[in-house]
Amino acid sequence: MFDTIDGRDVVYTVVGLALFGLTLQPALARYKLFNLPLFYALFGAAAGMAGYGMIDPLASTLHAKVVEHASELIVIISLAGAGLAIDTVGSWRNWNPTWRLLLVTMPITVVGVAALGHGWLGLTIPGALLLAAALAPTDPVLARSVQVSPPGQDEQPMEVALTAEAGMNDGLAFPFVYLAIHAAALGVGQMFQGEAWFWSWLSFDFAYRVIVGIVIGYGVGLVISRIIFSPVGDGSQGAWNAVVVVLASTLLAYGITEGVDGYGFLAVFFATRAGRSNTRGTSNEGYEKFVHHGAEQLEAILLAVLLLWLGTFIGSGALSGLRWQEVAFALALVLVLRPAAGLLALVGHDCTDISRRKVAFFGIRGMGSVFYIAYAQNHAQFGDIDAVWRIAAVTILVSILIHGYAANYWLEGDEQLGEVHPHHEDGEGDREAA
Repeated sequence: MFDTIDGRDVVYTVVGLALFGLTLQPALARYKLFNLPLFYALFGAAAGMAGYGMIDPLASTLHAKVVEHASELIVIISLAGAGLAIDTVGSWRNWNPTWRLLLVTMPITVVGVAALGHGWLGLTIPGALLLAAALAPTDPVLARSVQVSPPGQDEQPMEVALTAEAGMNDGLAFPFVYLAIHAAALGVGQMFQGEAWFWSWLSFDFAYRVIVGIVIGYGVGLVISRIIFSPVGDGSQGAWNAVVVVLASTLLAYGITEGVDGYGFLAVFFATRAGRSNTRGTSNEGYEKFVHHGAEQLEAILLAVLLLWLGTFIGSGALSGLRWQEVAFALALVLVLRPAAGLLALVGHDCTDISRRKVAFFGIRGMGSVFYIAYAQNHAQFGDIDAVWRIAAVTILVSILIHGYAANYWLEGDEQLGEVHPHHEDGEGDREAA
């Protein structure tokens, strides 16, 4: 009777169950033991151990490209949602904890992971650099549980700090991915001599690509927003196409920016921030609620599929050869390195001690890490790419487990992380604070 069942039937059934499970999330989220990403990853792992792991980035270039582009899509959708969700105006004062996390915490984490990867785990320098670039950013996808609520709802400064950090640090991690790619393709010994690729990396991959991503992303977002609220735009026609709008605007900002070698991740986040800026204080304010809801639904669908894939990847042998040092590294990153770097960044900031600890602690790792490793693998040869995948996979699992349950038990009744002025620009907010 069961002879007609093949792998395709199982995939359809499992994905269908996973998507249906998303509809139960609002009701189940009240239970502290509920950890949806963990359950989906474990479910996928069981399927992988049963022999249904079908996409392995280590098996072929095609598989690696599938993983790259699937994780790429969920990250850009998540970045669009993060940009739309934040009500607090982006300014040096309002987003001060975010700037501290980006300028202090992230570089320290990159250096720390690279040093541990090379000196303790025995990775090559290119492999250690890739691991550092992949694991340094806070993931905008899996960090959803500690980020701000949908537009128009109350948001805590701690949530703003983590959401804005996740919105920008994925793009700012890309220069370090290219550093690893150059080191693997051109050789570490050529950094400052011969071709001297380090200076090209600093000027092009670091400076040019970041600036272009921000500028073009903001410009594209502003133009699209004005079209949306023109007489022919969706904002003037009942907001029936909000899901299409978020997908179209995200892909346009990303595609145009990547076409001129800018960082599309930054472009997507700043495009949505431009849209919020264009509607703030006008009769059109509130349309972003529909668009944000569409982004959340798209993200949830992709996340369910990718978590199942991650589980099958792990269950079908990705952790083969796992050493205790690699597990210890994952625990050290989640419990020591990121929290210590976060606390250092927030020294002197006017906030409660418990809020400072929360922001420092919730540096969640996830789908962004998957994308960076797959991207680098498809652009250069890394001799220890299997070890990089293995270490990243166990780190993501540790993060899902620890951060997921910590969010359930620790984030109720969050204290303020300093004072913010959600609806004022920097100058006006500073005057009011004074």
